Amino acid sequence: MSRWPRRNAGGNRVCMMVHHYFPRDPRVRREALALARAGQRVTVLCLRRPGEPKRETWQGISIVRLPVQRHRGSPLPMYLAEYLAFAGSASLAGAWLAAQQPFDVVHVHTPPDFLLAAALPMRARGARLVLDNHDTTPELYQSRFSGFGGPTARRVLEAVERGACRMADCVVTATDAFRRCLIERGVPEEKIRVVHNSPDPEVFDRRRVRPLLRQEKEFRIVHHGTLMHRYGEDLLLEAFGLLVERVPMARLHVYGEGDLLPRLRGMAALEPLRGKVFLHGEVKQEEIASALAAADVSVVPNRAGGIMDLAFPTKLLESMQMGVPTVVSATRLVAQTFPEGVALVPPGDVAALAHTLYELATRPDLRRRLSEEGFRQVQRFNWESERNKLLEMYRELGCRLE
Repeated sequence: MSRWPRRNAGGNRVCMMVHHYFPRDPRVRREALALARAGQRVTVLCLRRPGEPKRETWQGISIVRLPVQRHRGSPLPMYLAEYLAFAGSASLAGAWLAAQQPFDVVHVHTPPDFLLAAALPMRARGARLVLDNHDTTPELYQSRFSGFGGPTARRVLEAVERGACRMADCVVTATDAFRRCLIERGVPEEKIRVVHNSPDPEVFDRRRVRPLLRQEKEFRIVHHGTLMHRYGEDLLLEAFGLLVERVPMARLHVYGEGDLLPRLRGMAALEPLRGKVFLHGEVKQEEIASALAAADVSVVPNRAGGIMDLAFPTKLLESMQMGVPTVVSATRLVAQTFPEGVALVPPGDVAALAHTLYELATRPDLRRRLSEEGFRQVQRFNWESERNKLLEMYRELGCRLE
């Protein structure tokens, strides 16, 4: 018997809300596709970039883009205004769509936690609510706005997070560490499901991906993902500056956008990095896979503390899935999850990162061993098993799946 009430049992209409661009967010993309391929009629309410169509159908998924954009690197009041604008737009759009034909499930991706309130008009028409907790909000806030608001801000954020979890019929989160954190804050254990982040097998398949062209004798290092202080890309460029003095043919390719991009551009324009660091901006996942296929090494240089100790990044799993030897900061959960199969370095230690990269540049045998063992280790997080967890949850919510 389901743990959650079954209203409109046997339905197949799902509305997803996400304060992000779709299908850019890998987690939302994987889950939406899995549900659509299981016979659900999925609608995604998301942000809209300039030039994107307001409405679009993508691989059977109906996309409704709302007139709100992301403003990375903005002060806290602008972040809050942006969140509120999206929540209001999503609530109105969702209510209008539900008035034509009610949804059976509304699947809300955080942050922010209070976005769940935008789904309440649809709940009034019988929808069940799923809260997909990508990160724990108090720790995420701390990493973005360290010290602002102090203990009072943290208590408020914990209360909002706890309230959203209580309103939801089911809470999904990305790691067991997040799950334990929510339980400690009073969220009922039986309400929480863990669906780990996983590499998309249709994109990150090393047998089928065609690698990018590269220079002969080049030692190519690749990093991809959102560029932010907590992800440590500035540390990577500092370490690369030490490496390139010993390995002149080393080249660093960085894919992504974010708050840290202006600083990285300034660093890349100076010697000894000039002409050897390439900042490609945000590209499609398929291009990331091709970049990884051409890489000698991938680097995930996260700083430690707060949210970074509770998560392990999808970019790490994607690199391992592509068979790329990967250097990663030994943040708490990463070190516990992957004691082998990756090259662990102390978080924030530029000299250690440079030394490890030099070891990999000069030891093909070490690169080969990390490639093979990393690929073996990452199979624990294959999308097929995680997808089955997601679909089983939807069955318990009363949805009719094919």
